[in-house]
Amino acid sequence: MKWLTEQRLLIYPRIFVVLYVLLGVFFLFSAYLSGPGLTIYKGKPLGFDFAHYWVASSMTLVGDSATVYNVPEFLKALEVRFHTTASPIPWLYPPTFLLMVLPLALLPYVPSLGVWLGVTLWGYLAVLRRVAPNPNTIWLALAFPGTYQNFFSGQNGFLSGAFLGGGLLLLERHPWVGGGLLGLVSYKPHLMVLVPVALVAGRRWQALLAALVAAGSLALASLLVFGPGLWWAFVKNLSLPARLLADGQLPVHKLVTIFGAALQLGAPVSVALVIQGIVMIGVVCLVFWVWRWEAPFAVQAAALILGILLFTPYAFPYDLALLALPLAWLGWEGYSTGWRPGEQVLLFVAWVMPLLAPKLAEFHLPVAPLVLLALLMPVINRTMTPTAISKSC
Repeated sequence: MKWLTEQRLLIYPRIFVVLYVLLGVFFLFSAYLSGPGLTIYKGKPLGFDFAHYWVASSMTLVGDSATVYNVPEFLKALEVRFHTTASPIPWLYPPTFLLMVLPLALLPYVPSLGVWLGVTLWGYLAVLRRVAPNPNTIWLALAFPGTYQNFFSGQNGFLSGAFLGGGLLLLERHPWVGGGLLGLVSYKPHLMVLVPVALVAGRRWQALLAALVAAGSLALASLLVFGPGLWWAFVKNLSLPARLLADGQLPVHKLVTIFGAALQLGAPVSVALVIQGIVMIGVVCLVFWVWRWEAPFAVQAAALILGILLFTPYAFPYDLALLALPLAWLGWEGYSTGWRPGEQVLLFVAWVMPLLAPKLAEFHLPVAPLVLLALLMPVINRTMTPTAISKSC
């Protein structure tokens, strides 16, 4: 990719960031002009999904935590605050995440949204800068379309990226702290499943224990704060995402997973689940193999994050903020040790993919999971180097 010179890497990301800033200013003014509902695109509130976090926090702070998992009550609270029914998704997170977002409604909505995005973005960028210590990293991360998707959705991808990336970075020197950060990812349980697989395969016993203790402590803290009734309400709602998908309230074309791709291509739900299940088994085996064979750490870390994105049946464009981590690890590995044929092109396609995937999916072209699968090739190739094999024998 001779056209993608160092000079152009200085220019193109800055152009993207300027466009994002202008779009953000437009959204902010649109929200204020819309009145007290702060609605913008298609009647959705400013910050889209952050509205759910703020409302859940608000209900809990006034003593209504028991109704957070009551679908009609929660949706009514959203409508009352934002004067819109354009975001009719109930609260689906476990009480552990409710505990994390509990302070948000102590501030008015817009300042709270600013603090949420500012703090989580800072952690996300700090991790990426450590993964790839190059002056261009921050600009590439800010310009990354996955960052854009998460930022304007007000979502938690930056938080997940900071926990996962930070935990992995600290595994070697501070396994207890690193494992603890990885354990905090349990606030979004489907992102946590592969973490113990990697730690067991890599014989990272201290980190594994720390991760389990952190996850357990977070669950216990939420139990002590909210009581067992809230956990029981969460358990009773576990089938809710599947029902929302069946009712069309979770648009299939927005899924960036194997399961979503199969549905978009016309497969029945049962067949799509079987295909997703096969991929899950394959991903577990791949992550275990890469971590057992002691591949370069950048390759191991990339394999885990890619595995997480492929393992879950439910992931949306904003979840692709996590894709910046394997791109940074694989990119830095290639920059430091030399590029393999086709790697630069593949990383560039993957970098652009979150920008194009949502629109292509509307035309039944689910490219996101295909790109994620393709990114496993450099992981496999770099794991099977003579150096990696000799270390494991």
